[in-house]
Parts: sequence; structure tokens; C-alpha cells
Amino acid sequence: MTRRPFPLTVPPELTAYILDFHWDLERLHALDLPTVELPIGDLTHHLDLPFWAHDDRPFQVTPRQVAADPVTYQAQYERTLAADLRHPIDVVHRPDDRITILDGVHRLLRAELEHHPTISARVLQWSELDHIAVP
Repeated sequence: MTRRPFPLTVPPELTAYILDFHWDLERLHALDLPTVELPIGDLTHHLDLPFWAHDDRPFQVTPRQVAADPVTYQAQYERTLAADLRHPIDVVHRPDDRITILDGVHRLLRAELEHHPTISARVLQWSELDHIAVP
């Protein structure tokens, strides 16, 4: 399948995390994926990366910055507090055995703020990426 390139310029620190093609969240959520419990500590490096938008500009703020300054980053902080931990995050298992989050960084931050030891995660295998790609 020919994959449409990711539509935004990704900062260098995120290129190892963001998929380089356009993919669809609804397609991801529609997949019947295995769910596992992952240690929060195995995923917290995601919280130091500028995944989130600020002032309508993508890739401006890290989840840890949001947690440290909820007044400045009120919208992202409110999304974090509203994140429903009953829903697992979605991750991809990469060929180099890294696990990266596709959907659920707000849930991860909430779980860390609440001192949860683990978080539920639906795992997409690297070989299954075509299932979420936008043609």
C-alpha cells in the first residue's frame, strides 16, 4: 500500500516516535487488538517529548511542562484530568522492540499523576500498520 506522508513537519526529537505517514484514529480504534498492562515507568519518556500543541501550534509543549504549569497550559491540563483511564492507550510495537504511543499520552500523564503502577494498552504490531494508514 502506498502511504500518504505525515501532513506536518515533525521536530527531530519526535521522528523516532511519530509515524511518517498519515493514519486514521478511527481505523486504529476499530481494530481488535490484544490488551496488556504496561509499567508506567516503561512509557514515561513520552512525557518529556513535545507532542502537544500550544497556541494552535503543534509540537510546542511536553506533558511534563503541562503538569508543572497547569495555568499556562490550561487546555492540555484539563484534557489530562478528563482523560478516561478505563480506556486503554494504543501503542505500536516497533521492529527494534520499542513501544511507542499512538494514542493516549493524556491518559499516560493522568496515570502518572495519580501514581498508577501500570496502564492498559492495546498493542498494534509494526506489520499491521497498513490497517490504520490513510490511502
